[in-house]
Amino acid sequence: MKDAPVRRGAPPLVAFSGPSGAGKTTILVALLRELSGRGLRVAAIKHSGHPHGFDVPGKDSDLLLRAGALGVAVQGPAQLAVFGAPRRGGARALARLLPPVDLVLVEGWKEERLPRVEVHRGAVSREFACARSRRFIAVVTDEPPPRPIPTFAAGDVGGLADFLQERFGLPARGKRRRRPPST
Repeated sequence: MKDAPVRRGAPPLVAFSGPSGAGKTTILVALLRELSGRGLRVAAIKHSGHPHGFDVPGKDSDLLLRAGALGVAVQGPAQLAVFGAPRRGGARALARLLPPVDLVLVEGWKEERLPRVEVHRGAVSREFACARSRRFIAVVTDEPPPRPIPTFAAGDVGGLADFLQERFGLPARGKRRRRPPST
């Protein structure tokens, strides 16, 4: 891909929320492919409330952390990893560690004040989070939401991508479908 101009300043962040098993990661993977295919530079960050062993005990990065390093970055020929204590400042602080991008897709960080897309499946939960919060700007669902809000089927990733491009003023660098969101 050619190096196209990237947005100046902090990129917009949009969070995807929903219960476990609703399909958040599946939607994010498809959306990343769609937006990247349009020439946009997109990053993703994920928050987990569960402890994870991200680094392998005995590896150099683990040894450096246990020796007292506040953080360790490891760069290989194809990937970069940063290990250390969680950053203060939540999703926005973590997004600042990423390369320059047009948009950051966020999974998790339920308590942060971010615009959100709810991922809902009736078989997983009867309740809609968008009924309780106006932070939700759209819903991906298999049933009608409880309030008027842009609504997309799980398979309408192109429509969701159109909505996000328009909502956040993202550049049109590649192919784009024209379709207004349903409400």
